[in-house]
Amino acid sequence: MSLLTELKRAISDNNRPNAHPGFATALFASVIIMALLPIGFLVVGSFNVQPLGAPFRFGLGGWSDMFSSAKTAVAVVNSLLLSIRVPIALVVGFILSWVLVRYDIPGGRLIEMSIWLAFFLPALPMTMGWVLLLDKDYGLLNRLANETGLLSGSPFSVNSAGGIIWVHLTLTTVPVMVLMLTPALRQFDAALEDSARMSGAGASQTLRKITTPLIAPAMITAFLAAFIRSLETFEVEQFLGTRVDLYVYATRIYNLVHYEPADFPQAMAISTMFLIILVGLAILYQALLVSLGGRATLGGRSAAIRRRRPPVARWLMALCLFALVGLSIYLPLGFLVAGSFTRIFGFFSGRSVWVLNHWFDVLSDSRFAQASANSIILGLVVGFIGIIWYSLIAWVLARMKLRTSHFMNVIVWLPWAVPGLILGLSLLGVFLSPGLNIFYGTLVPLIVGLLLKEMPIGVQMLRTSIDQTATELEEAGLMAGASRATVFRRILLPIIAPGLVSVFLITFISVVKDISILVLLATPGTKTLSLLMFDFASAGNLESASVVGLVTAVLSIAIAIVARRLGRIRGT
Repeated sequence: MSLLTELKRAISDNNRPNAHPGFATALFASVIIMALLPIGFLVVGSFNVQPLGAPFRFGLGGWSDMFSSAKTAVAVVNSLLLSIRVPIALVVGFILSWVLVRYDIPGGRLIEMSIWLAFFLPALPMTMGWVLLLDKDYGLLNRLANETGLLSGSPFSVNSAGGIIWVHLTLTTVPVMVLMLTPALRQFDAALEDSARMSGAGASQTLRKITTPLIAPAMITAFLAAFIRSLETFEVEQFLGTRVDLYVYATRIYNLVHYEPADFPQAMAISTMFLIILVGLAILYQALLVSLGGRATLGGRSAAIRRRRPPVARWLMALCLFALVGLSIYLPLGFLVAGSFTRIFGFFSGRSVWVLNHWFDVLSDSRFAQASANSIILGLVVGFIGIIWYSLIAWVLARMKLRTSHFMNVIVWLPWAVPGLILGLSLLGVFLSPGLNIFYGTLVPLIVGLLLKEMPIGVQMLRTSIDQTATELEEAGLMAGASRATVFRRILLPIIAPGLVSVFLITFISVVKDISILVLLATPGTKTLSLLMFDFASAGNLESASVVGLVTAVLSIAIAIVARRLGRIRGT
């Protein structure tokens, strides 16, 4: 209560005429409650020795079990070791972004679009495509290596630490780096590099002393985002790692929650520990940005964004990039398609290999119909509520001169630093508590979780659109006698409509592909397509899982293409 009073007092400063204390306080209170309540419940729950829903009783049993458990220690170490893919992806992503931005290579737009699509593709079905290629028993690349005599035994194994790292590099980590570094390099004035070369600096020296320091903030942001995503991933490690007893902290939490009886105190203690680590990383990130200072890469004059066209090298680079994209994205996607039509997943030889039975079985399954309906309902509800809520938050942050704006920016970005499984576990505790347990078993917990997860990117995208809109348009409406609500609804929203549509589509994709945040919240009647696919895969029914995975992949690709086209129309 005191926090809300302090917020209201700060907002109602007489020297800030744009503020509306009641509205802004209510809006910010909704953000604070939505973002901080589950995290607070998680931290408090780690000191509760009672089952979820029972009265609180303080104890350190969860923390004691965490520090004394060898399985938990190994899982934490595995999580950190598998995160080695992040610095690897930073180097690879920087090189790819540099080539795409600085060189006019044939097919560059298609290559960039392919990397963009990889980011939106669901990870689990693409992982199943890699299983068909790299499984140690029936993987086609292993069989090809043996039949040609190039290698013996099973040189590749997707069910290993190396296999998990490879899958993540191709499907998530490298695409994240490219998507975050490419805009930064496009805003980099090439005249700075030209000046260095004219002063006698070589290419490597220019890259080391000019380019890298100037885009260091973007690289740090990309590194931190990829590191958080590396800790957030769950389904790939669960599908590939648990078969060879390779557990990470996310799969360890999942198993603790699904034990009989469930060990919630230890699961919450592990989650709290990782939350502390991530908050520490966020503080370090802010300190690094301050130490680097503002480093503008575009001046007031027109920028020199020249793209080189070396006659031979551009074709060689294009060939290498097409080979990389084809190998890492389209090859597993193609085998996923083929695998959905095989009688037995992974076997492409023998009699009567190609069948349609799995498609008929899945499409006629009532669980598929229910999951499809849940996915569509969730996507529409979260999308529509999201664009309204996010746009109001963005409007208040962009237009109202508030002393609490910096504080609210931190709160808005907080879900970005919380891995999906931890957020799902904290919300599970909230909705199993007395008074709120009536919502458990409905779509409400899933809607809340997805709204929170997409809040950082949704608010940021819409705030950027609002910042690019001149305030004179809104002021003209106010001078004409319209209320602020009318100005917001009839002037601002139509102007930023492309941004609203993009946020809606991105949110819809999140509903279609998400597993980590929903896996602990969903009940049998509220499962989505992604969770149905996860259940099929966990049960060993890879044929049905590949069918559902292909449906979700095609849906994600279609929505991503629409979002990409809208983004191009907006000039992004």
